[in-house]
Amino acid sequence: MVLMILACIYVRPAIHTDALGNDYARLSIDPFSAEPNPVGYRILTPLISYALGFRGQLIIITNLIIATAFLILSYLFFRKNSFDANEAVFGTAVFAFSLVTLTTIYYGGYCDSLTYVIVLLMYWFRRQLLLMSLLMFFGLLNRESIIVLIPWFGYLTWIESQNKFKDLALWGSGLIAVGFAYWGYREWIDSIRAVPYDLNYYFGPLNDDPLAMFKVSMTHQGVGFFTVFKAAWFIVFAASIHLWNKRNFKQLFSILFLIILCWLQMFIARDSSRMLTLAFPVMIIALVHLRESNFANFKSWGWYLLIFNLLVPQLYTYREVINMMYSTILKMGAMVFLNDASW
Repeated sequence: MVLMILACIYVRPAIHTDALGNDYARLSIDPFSAEPNPVGYRILTPLISYALGFRGQLIIITNLIIATAFLILSYLFFRKNSFDANEAVFGTAVFAFSLVTLTTIYYGGYCDSLTYVIVLLMYWFRRQLLLMSLLMFFGLLNRESIIVLIPWFGYLTWIESQNKFKDLALWGSGLIAVGFAYWGYREWIDSIRAVPYDLNYYFGPLNDDPLAMFKVSMTHQGVGFFTVFKAAWFIVFAASIHLWNKRNFKQLFSILFLIILCWLQMFIARDSSRMLTLAFPVMIIALVHLRESNFANFKSWGWYLLIFNLLVPQLYTYREVINMMYSTILKMGAMVFLNDASW
């Protein structure tokens, strides 16, 4: 909770929904409305918000609650993995001051936080394959881009399982069931309302030019990647160096594979910061590895890196646009001293 409050000071919290957030807000008023909605398939967070009574613009509160839940779960995950309290707070703080949390705070209405909660739970309970399949289904109901993580979880199952073929068959069977259930769900949604952001919206342009969407954000994808964790990416880099030195190529490939899978979204999407934030589990892998190995005496400089990272401007990329996330303190100062009424 304290880290969430600090994150809300680090960047100014939204007080109204923005862009697609407006469509999520409309969906939270009536999740099963016949009104056309671009995000009409992504019903889970709006449905939860509707059930909680946070409807319309109040979906912002729902997302903040879920983002806080993500930070709590992150702390519990680290503690479960033998981190002491200080180490667990550090790991959680890395996420609190990254786009994993800050996007939810700054851009009102976007429902990515629940996807991150689901992905974290899938990673945490990745050996419980049926539960992981169920979580995948819920993930699809919140944001269908989670589907790009299927090969990565399949890879983890392969390298970690004692009964590789049996577990892959079980995971595959679960995914088939999820696929049929989700197909039925989309057919049902299509019967009650039009959803402009359908498969044709994302994949249609590729028929004429396979790089059509990719070109839109191409020049800013590197910046988008950096914005996710900023200087804290050095943690992943340091862990990767140590994994290479120790010839732990399975773990190293896991990190690279996840980043590549999330980057492939840029062929059908344009928001590089948001798309690449989905690769956040690489930070979990890196933190766990560095905590265990203490490579380069990591425990002595981790907090200094995090403090330095706070001084790096928080940027966000969409298409060919780069935006800066303003802090609450700077915004309040501008309102008082510059008569800037905007928030």
